[in-house]
Amino acid sequence: MKDTSLLKKAITSVMAGLIVAVVLLLLGNSGTISWFPPPVVFSLVGLALLLSIVFPFIWQYKEKRNRWNTAKIYTWLYNLIRNGVAFNLMSFAWKKFFGLQFNTQAHTSDLPFSQQTGEMLTWNYFSYSHTFSLIVACLQLAGAIMLLFRRTLLLGSVIVFSLMLNITLINICYHLNLGALLQSVVATLATVFILLLHYKRLLVFFIKPQPDVFPATQVNNRTKYLVRFSVIALALLFTYCLTLE
Repeated sequence: MKDTSLLKKAITSVMAGLIVAVVLLLLGNSGTISWFPPPVVFSLVGLALLLSIVFPFIWQYKEKRNRWNTAKIYTWLYNLIRNGVAFNLMSFAWKKFFGLQFNTQAHTSDLPFSQQTGEMLTWNYFSYSHTFSLIVACLQLAGAIMLLFRRTLLLGSVIVFSLMLNITLINICYHLNLGALLQSVVATLATVFILLLHYKRLLVFFIKPQPDVFPATQVNNRTKYLVRFSVIALALLFTYCLTLE
């Protein structure tokens, strides 16, 4: 691999450091591991973040003197990121299977609607359907497993990104706790990082014209655009008319 910019090294390193940090926070969140108390957890989190900032400069220095193999370092960090995301997602998926997520306390569900916080409302809503909880868990588990294999990596990344973006927006808009928000934001950013590494394949699949499943109709471009615009305009007009009733 040719020499790469310090910025690219920094982005990769910081992303890996964030993944290590959220995994450490996830492991220490339960508080049940006696030899992994909060002071140890936060010390390791701080160390991981500090190293992720310092490491790119050391990497750049060593690379200029041909002492480090940049390709191998990128491979190690890349695998650390995708395996960290997979572990994170699997942990949350298994929590749902064992009833440790999407559950609520009776004293919060009995509160009047106006007295419940956004976080209480969110957990009360999602805890209503155990089936939905299991479906989300299965999607998280499937996406995480796909991240572990090269052939299914891209499909898994698309699935995980869709899930994590949705969860991140819920955490932001319904004011969930900072820990949950941090976990979802980092997982979303890490998935975006993986997807950007394969952006050419994504462009070919999602953006470039693909062969039609059915034979194309002989319609000029003006008519095609008119039909498309009509669909958009009529949907808006229909909705507007409902507001007048």
